[in-house]
Amino acid sequence: MKLLKLPINKIITNPNQPRKYFDDEKMEELKESIKNNGLIQPIVVRKLESGKYEIIAGERRFRACRELGLESIEVLEINAGNSKSYEFSVLENIQRENLNPVEEAESYIMLMEVYGYTQEKLAEKLGKTRSSISNKTRILKLPEKVKEMVKKGELSYGHARTLLGINDTKEITDLAKKIIDKKYSVREVEKIVKKYSEKIEKKSEKKEKNNENVVKLNDKEVTENYDKYDENNDEKVFIEEKLREFFETKVSIKGDLQKQGKIEIDFFDYEDLSRIISLLNIEFE
Repeated sequence: MKLLKLPINKIITNPNQPRKYFDDEKMEELKESIKNNGLIQPIVVRKLESGKYEIIAGERRFRACRELGLESIEVLEINAGNSKSYEFSVLENIQRENLNPVEEAESYIMLMEVYGYTQEKLAEKLGKTRSSISNKTRILKLPEKVKEMVKKGELSYGHARTLLGINDTKEITDLAKKIIDKKYSVREVEKIVKKYSEKIEKKSEKKEKNNENVVKLNDKEVTENYDKYDENNDEKVFIEEKLREFFETKVSIKGDLQKQGKIEIDFFDYEDLSRIISLLNIEFE
């Protein structure tokens, strides 16, 4: 390990650098700091066979120096192979909390798939639990648009993890946009996802029930649906079910269908109420 002063054009970035996203505003702040105070902490590099020096840690500082037009900077050279170089870079970024959740998850996958780490070995190396490694890598299953939102800091890791409770790509993306627009907390998103899951489960049960309700009529198989219900069904229950399907919320009919009664429609918040009102085509001036 030795301290050197190198021409900036002899330094190259690491193609396997775990950090991919660099916040423009924070970059400007860093440039201002370097401009006023100099590069306080040297960039860590390793020497390649080509004679160039590859960055192991400090790419953001390097970019800032390059954008400022500096011709040479101080670096700390260490001896490291590809695996050690990447490992050092990941550890440095994680400890500094420089990686966003997606970059961190991608780094874990790289260390496991390319450099042979197991989840247990990686967890031990990073001082984390195996489940935390596993949970973090799961967010890579999210749609690309949503992962970009996480990279930019528009969605937190908590939001991203909660969205994994939805299987539909479009639904995930739409809800992610709504989280940003409405500034939903993680707890609020958990409630929304729970409500969504219950709705899907009910639809699945209903579909399964319909598939079972196959009868023979005039030697032809037909499937009963909700347009026709048998004599054992209560008419009130049937109508309530149809209304629940339409409004996508709990609906109760009070009173006798042949006499006076009332219909109660549940809503969960103002947004849900607005949705129901729009279904009724009611406009307020």
